[in-house]
Amino acid sequence: MSKRYKAPSMSRRLLYLGAVPSIVMFVALMGFFTSARLDDAQRDLSDTHQLLADSLAPSLEYTVVSGNTSALQDILSGSVRSSKANWIRVIDVAGEQVGMASAGGATPAPKADGFQVYEAEILQKPVTLGDHNQKTLWFQPEQGMGLGVLRVGMVQVGVSNSVLDERRNEIFWSSVAMGLFLLVCTIVVIKYTLKPVLSPIKAVSGRIGRLIEGDYQVNTVNQRGNTREIIAIEQQLNELAQHLENLRASRDQTLAVSEQARDKAESASNAKSDFLATMSQELRIPLTGVLAMIDQTEQEPLSQEQQQHLQTARQSTEDLLTVISDILDYASLDSDGLIREYQPFNLRTLITNCVASYRHVAEKHKLTLRLQFYGDWPEVPLVSGDGPRIRQIIAFLIDNAIKFTSNEMVSVEVGCLGVDDNGLWLRCAISDSGSGLAHEQVTDVVSNEEQSASDETHRTYNSGMGLSLVQRLVELLGGRVQVDTGPGKSASFCFELPLKHVSQKDSV
Repeated sequence: MSKRYKAPSMSRRLLYLGAVPSIVMFVALMGFFTSARLDDAQRDLSDTHQLLADSLAPSLEYTVVSGNTSALQDILSGSVRSSKANWIRVIDVAGEQVGMASAGGATPAPKADGFQVYEAEILQKPVTLGDHNQKTLWFQPEQGMGLGVLRVGMVQVGVSNSVLDERRNEIFWSSVAMGLFLLVCTIVVIKYTLKPVLSPIKAVSGRIGRLIEGDYQVNTVNQRGNTREIIAIEQQLNELAQHLENLRASRDQTLAVSEQARDKAESASNAKSDFLATMSQELRIPLTGVLAMIDQTEQEPLSQEQQQHLQTARQSTEDLLTVISDILDYASLDSDGLIREYQPFNLRTLITNCVASYRHVAEKHKLTLRLQFYGDWPEVPLVSGDGPRIRQIIAFLIDNAIKFTSNEMVSVEVGCLGVDDNGLWLRCAISDSGSGLAHEQVTDVVSNEEQSASDETHRTYNSGMGLSLVQRLVELLGGRVQVDTGPGKSASFCFELPLKHVSQKDSV
């Protein structure tokens, strides 16, 4: 799993924006000035010891010419102690060492490797005695002859390279320390400078968060200490807060009105359902009495015409009772008073018994009622569900098909689909050989939102409350209804229901 990207804060980015140029400038300037100081240190060291050699050369003239090695050694030792030179030596014109002094007291002649050697010639100059008009005299060694300046030797000053390295290290680390100090000071100044810039931005961010949480309070805009952009943003946030507050007030008012309307609608719906339930119960009693009187009258000797009239009256009364029963069931659905009972039952047996109860009715209408099972049925199709409601759905569809089919047969095809340990799907299709419905009439038949204006349709398929009740019951049980029909084509009403499969052990 990839880690969630966390964006850096604005303060860090602004700090980088100010610190990176400072670091670049620090590195560039430190490199430049350190290089310049190193060059100056090397030049100063060279000039100092060359000057030391040039200064010693005249002072050593007499001691070299006279051969006073003791005085020569004293001068060399004093010069070594008062300078940074590692050794000083004097050689004559023949290249022989005349005097030697070293900082460590070592007398052997040092090698030139690892040392910077600075040289100056020791010259013998004429000495003037008396005034300027007198003759110039020379102190000449035995081997020296002739007039003019004579070269009597050479002084060498040796300085170890470590002296220059120590100086370089001193310059480098002092530059680094100073640069780091200035860099830290720069970062501190940047952070202190960013604080008044970032504080208003953080305040604006917090204000937006409060707006998201529903705090629409209008804040006072601070005109001092803020930039024009921040002031403009705060003013716009105040306008947004005011607008959101107005929207919330309007929404609350709309919700209150909607709540009142919903309560009124629920009250009206409950009143309608109660009225329908009451009236249905009240109408059942006299209609049941009418049927009883018709039964009593049929027991008496009547003419054929009277028998037909009584049969018509019985059929009309039974149809009226069916409509009233549908109204009562519909009222139960609207008021959520329909109780669903889930009990184990044999699905195949329930369907077989339900179809068998309509075989006699189908024969009276000279129709063939055919039942066919297909699919992968369990050996013992025990399921858990609302058996009475499933029987009611199948019974109504069979009854509706028998009543409005003029010839041939009514087919009931029942399939068991998707069988597993948890459950199965029941698919039941009731088809008839009637005249069918047009495509635009299917919705009206099932949903019962409108009654078709066609007398032929109303006569052929009496949707009434029944088909709509079937749809509501199937949906209540978690299924769906499909209608396959068309003009001049047989109608097929199909429904699918999910049922829980149970074992015989669970049903005991």
